[in-house]
Amino acid sequence: MKPTKGMNKTILVGKCMVKAHKDNPDIKEMIPVKGCPATFKDLEIAFLKAGIKADPMIFEYAHMGPGLMMERYKDKPEFDETFFAIETT
Repeated sequence: MKPTKGMNKTILVGKCMVKAHKDNPDIKEMIPVKGCPATFKDLEIAFLKAGIKADPMIFEYAHMGPGLMMERYKDKPEFDETFFAIETT
């Protein structure tokens, strides 16, 4: 992913994005959210720095999102759950 040129503020989420774009000349004001993965609290703070007021409940219950999305794919033959599983050897 690349930051969009012309934006006043850019939130970079995660160690890799911060490292990849720390010197990007298209970024006017960078709001880095470090970590791998970034914490929901740090994301909430970044949104506030960017002037985005998000409902704190979004961050409090964000961990439930993937499970809710998986329900949409349940019992669909074209979906293979093994593509999203970590295998240990």
